[in-house]
Amino acid sequence: MLGRRLLVLFAVLLGLTALATSLAPRPTSTRTGLAPATPSPTATSTPTPSAGSSRRIEQTISADPGKPRARVRARVGDILALTVSGDVLDGVEIPEIGKLEPIEPGSPARFEVLLERRGELRVTLVDAERLIGLVEVAGPRA
Repeated sequence: MLGRRLLVLFAVLLGLTALATSLAPRPTSTRTGLAPATPSPTATSTPTPSAGSSRRIEQTISADPGKPRARVRARVGDILALTVSGDVLDGVEIPEIGKLEPIEPGSPARFEVLLERRGELRVTLVDAERLIGLVEVAGPRA
């Protein structure tokens, strides 16, 4: 009798835990640093001038294994619209700016960031622990 009551209590607590987990918001990690920029293999950049001295850089890179590492060049003040596509199930992270987006076949990871500081942004696959691209951010235009 006592054993059944304990089992029922355990089942109720387990159900409540599952319900609370499904309703709770997912944590997001944000770190200060360089504005988001994401490169990946087989890069195809199409910079488009915009208002002022900044420009919008649209870049698509591949996260598929065996593809070469992408390199994207930009300047402080540019807006980088990065799309990472591939036949992988993973997370794409730009650690220097604290951005993480999921990627899966048919659903690319997308980043859009204002590049605020000089430096280098690494674009990595989290689970595969693989560097797929670099964004080199140079100083502003004179």
